[in-house]
Order: sequence, then C-alpha cells, then structure tokens
Amino acid sequence: MIEIHGKQVRQTLDEILDPKTTAIVAIDIQNDFIEPDGVFAQAGRDISLAKANLPNMVKLINAAQKANMLTIFVRQLTMPNGIGDSPAWLRLKVRDGKSPDYTLPGTWGAEFCAGLKPAPHDPVINKFRPDAFHQTNLNLVLSSNNIETVVYVGVNTEGCVESTVRSSAHHDYYTVVAEDGVASSNVAYHDASLALMRNRFLVASTQEIMSHLGL
Repeated sequence: MIEIHGKQVRQTLDEILDPKTTAIVAIDIQNDFIEPDGVFAQAGRDISLAKANLPNMVKLINAAQKANMLTIFVRQLTMPNGIGDSPAWLRLKVRDGKSPDYTLPGTWGAEFCAGLKPAPHDPVINKFRPDAFHQTNLNLVLSSNNIETVVYVGVNTEGCVESTVRSSAHHDYYTVVAEDGVASSNVAYHDASLALMRNRFLVASTQEIMSHLGL
C-alpha cells in the first residue's frame, strides 16, 4: 500500500484481491468462440489455446460461485438479420472470412460452454460490441455491490477481453487478468495483448488468483 495525494493505493495482489470486494467476470465463454463446431473454428480459426485454457476458466468461475462471490457472465450476442450491426462493425466481424452471424440468440453457439452455468443469482450481461461496459448494465451491477476489484477470464484476449479490461480500469476498478484463463485464436495477438496488459494492469495465474482469494 502506498499513499498518493492522501489516498491509500493498493499495489499487490494480496491487497487488491479481497473476496468481499472482488467480482469474477467471465467474458464470452461461448460455444461459437471455443468449440470445434462453433463459427470461429468452422471458419478456420485456431481454437487450441481456448480449449487448453477453458478448464482454468471453469475452475476459477466454479470456485467463485461456490464461495458466493459475485460472479458475472458476459455473453456476446448478434441480433438476427444484422439489425444491430453497423457497416463498420460488419467490416471488423468478417475481415477473416467468417460469418458475421455468430452467437445468435437461442442458438447453441450463443450458449455458455459445458461446465459453466450461471446460478439463479448470477448476473448475465448481454453485449453487442467487444467492451462489456459499452451500453450495458455491467458498471451498475459492480458499483451497486461495492465491488472494487474485477478479475477477468474469457475470450478473445486481444479483442473483447482487452477492450473490457481497459474500460474496467477507466471505470476506476482495480483490474486483474487471469493469464492462463484467457485465450485467443491467434497466439501472437494473445501474447502481445498480455504483454501490454502486464504493463498496465495486474496479470496472474488462475491458481495465484484463487490462492489470494482463498478459493
């Protein structure tokens, strides 16, 4: 802990990861992004890292649920017939040849991966762009529950995860990323994103995070 302008600033994981004021946020851990039959894999994207790190995501989330920590499930959705997709957003979505119609409401691809199930009291936040704070009630849920620290797991590291992590810090939360609990279909982008986030935020293994939270 250091003092700046008369304010106590937490520095270490030990200081920042208090289970009473920490939430776990799971970003887009959905079939279309991770499973072999999902839209991303069918378009030729490499899902091997996501499949390898999925058990770490599940382990941390399930442990947090068991400990009654605030656990928030964020899911990406695409409105049918592209009604919610601007031309600029469509350009980003189809740049590598995949279908823009992934994670459509009511489809298997939009469902959370096996092993993950929101409890009745777990908030589920629907988003339509990478940043989970953008035009959603995520900040309302966090601030209403006296959350000071947010731990992030999910996909894709350089996309929705990093976008949300940046926004999290901009919303004045201590921000922690589980380095083996995030993944991308491009390992080079994943590594570059983690390198950037290590420089700005806190990055630790899922085991370290669980240990500091007493899970």
